[in-house]
Amino acid sequence: MKQSAFALSLLAAAVLTTAPAQADEIKPFQGLYFGLHGGYAWQNVSGVFDNTGAATSLAPLTNNGAIVGAQLGYNVQQNWFMMGVEADASAVAGSPNTVINNPQLNTYAILSGDSSYLASIRGRLGFVVQDWLFYGTAGVAFSRFEFKENAPNVPFNGSLRFTDTSAVYGGGIEWKVAYGVSLRGEYLHYDTGSSSYIPTSFFNANAGDVVNFHDIDVARAGINISLGQ
Repeated sequence: MKQSAFALSLLAAAVLTTAPAQADEIKPFQGLYFGLHGGYAWQNVSGVFDNTGAATSLAPLTNNGAIVGAQLGYNVQQNWFMMGVEADASAVAGSPNTVINNPQLNTYAILSGDSSYLASIRGRLGFVVQDWLFYGTAGVAFSRFEFKENAPNVPFNGSLRFTDTSAVYGGGIEWKVAYGVSLRGEYLHYDTGSSSYIPTSFFNANAGDVVNFHDIDVARAGINISLGQ
C-alpha cells in the first residue's frame, strides 16, 4: 500500500513538473497558413484632361471600392514573440467612377479610372498574448491602374495602363478562435504614386494632360487556416 502511494506521489509530481513546460510550448500562431480576406480600399485621383478646351478635372475619378483576395504566410513563434512573412493578392470589385468631357456636345467623351489589383510581400513582427496576436507589417507592394476614354459618337476607345511597385505598411490584430483557425482585422497603407501624361492620340487630349493615381488605404478582415497544426 505504501509503495502504491509512493508511486502515485511520484506520478503526480511528474505531472505538476511537466505541465508548465508543456504550456510554454503552446504556439497558437506557429507555422504555415492560408486565408481569405475582404474589405474596402480608398484612393484619390487627380489630373486634368483637355486642358486647353473643356479642362475636365479628373478628381471625381476617386478610386474607392470593395476588395477581395487571399493570403499565404508562415510564422515563427518564440514564447510571446512572433515573426513571419506573408504574400497576398486582392482584386478591386465594383464599377469605376466616370466623368464626362464636353457633356454638352455630341462628341462627348466618358473618362474613367480603375484599379485592377493589389498585391504585396510583407514581413510581420508582433507579440502574442494568450490567443491574441498584435502585429506590425511592412514590405513591397505591386499594383495596377487604368485610365480609359470612350467617345462613342466619334468613335474612340482608348486605355492607358500603369503598373507600380511601392512600399506598404500597416498593422493588425489576430484572434485564434479555434484549433487551426484565426480571425483578423488589418489596416494597410500602399505608398503608391503612379502618374502619366495622357497621349495626345486620345480624342480631345492636349499636351500637358495628366492623370495621377495616389496612395491607397485598405481596411480589411480575414480568416486564416493553419496548414501545419
